[in-house]
Amino acid sequence: MVLVPPDAAIRMRMQTEANLLEAVQPTRPIPSDLPELRPGQTFQARILQPLPDNTYRALVAGKQLTLQLPEGAKTGDQLELVVIDRSARAIIAQRVDAGAAAAESATPYPFTRLSPAARLIGALLPAEGETVPAALLNRGQPLIAAPTQGPLPAGQLAETLAKAVTQSGVFYEAHQAEWVKGRLPLAELLQEPQGRFSSPAAFAHAALEKIGAGDTAPQPAAAEPSAARQPASQPAAGTAAQIPDTLRPLIQQQLEAAAYQRIFWHGEVWPQQALDWAIEWEGERAGAGDEQEPAVWHTALTLTTPRLGRIEARLQLTAQGVEMAISAADDLSAGELRDALPELAAAFARAGLPLLKCTVAA
Repeated sequence: MVLVPPDAAIRMRMQTEANLLEAVQPTRPIPSDLPELRPGQTFQARILQPLPDNTYRALVAGKQLTLQLPEGAKTGDQLELVVIDRSARAIIAQRVDAGAAAAESATPYPFTRLSPAARLIGALLPAEGETVPAALLNRGQPLIAAPTQGPLPAGQLAETLAKAVTQSGVFYEAHQAEWVKGRLPLAELLQEPQGRFSSPAAFAHAALEKIGAGDTAPQPAAAEPSAARQPASQPAAGTAAQIPDTLRPLIQQQLEAAAYQRIFWHGEVWPQQALDWAIEWEGERAGAGDEQEPAVWHTALTLTTPRLGRIEARLQLTAQGVEMAISAADDLSAGELRDALPELAAAFARAGLPLLKCTVAA
């Protein structure tokens, strides 16, 4: 039995009665105004001041940031770093020469034991320095069969994109929970990529549910491996080799979404019109005092059009409205986009989303 020394107990009691103990305040998150650095990009950082816990105040791209480095550093050091990953609020980096040194010195711990689930996740995660491939939007099929002669109605395109995201398979397990609760028809669950590997009994049950509705029952995907064919409510488990190759990028995207709250898609809006799409959730942030700032959504779309060339649009959605930054291929395209800004602002207003700020640059 461990005894608390009498003097320690007396001091604790005196501090409590005198109200000298202060409540621990939650740490503030890393600010979102980080330099525009992308994974794989190298940058220079100058150490300004050492801080506790292997953190350092550093100057990066003209901004003062707090870096956490596994190796020691001193004031005045000029470090060359490479970006490993980034989110809306954090940049994860290491020294350029640290990767090779760590690989040479790393030795497996002989008493390490990982669970089957951990080994499966480790096999699915990309190797260090590699990025997760974007999930196929609409299973690789164009969202629209053919481009229209006139402008495509925004509502129709939004509905098509929403359906493609919902049935992309990224949220398959959440939809399973909805199906178990009776809130989602089995036929819709089977339309997702994972559901198409279900057993024939699942498709037969879905067909019985649709009798009398006059709809076409979902059909199983052709030539699926029998090892992967299980009921929709019981996904295949085991080793990574048992996961179909068509589902591997999708599961990697699910792990990416769970870890970093972001999702990447790649697909075609219509034939030969590719689209790269990213969505990221920043979550609530600590504000002044005990108040919480509302969650922030970020989305980025990149496509190359026949007339305007490559266009990248980045949007930030908050409770107040939308801020947008557009990058065009050249000055001519940027000028045409600027001329259309009033029409864009009116479209956002009709959708109930005030356009707070929009910049166009070449």
